Amino acid sequence: MKRITYNGEPMITGTAVAQSLVHYVTHVAAVASAVAVEVPVLEPNGTVQAHTLVLSGATQLAVIDVDGLSEEEEGTRFPVPELPPVGGQAYALPPEEIQNDAPFLDDDPLDLAPR
Repeated sequence: MKRITYNGEPMITGTAVAQSLVHYVTHVAAVASAVAVEVPVLEPNGTVQAHTLVLSGATQLAVIDVDGLSEEEEGTRFPVPELPPVGGQAYALPPEEIQNDAPFLDDDPLDLAPR
């Protein structure tokens, strides 16, 4: 388990959650927008509640280890939140798929006829 300090407030969550948040914040730095993410946090009474954190390239997180649950129990109680994609993603298509997925690439850009 990890104790994260976010905006001056300490909170305890799972190791995988903390790792994913740190990884996400370090990769958001190149993107100007911020995102809101719901994170499972251990409350003082032992329950787990979702806290909404706003993450951006300016977010500062301090993370330290704390004793707690086994890795399996952590995974059950503290699922890793779904983090929105950062920036765009590009990949190459095999030539045989280009015509199916992007037929406009073979069109004449100067042809103004309706399609």
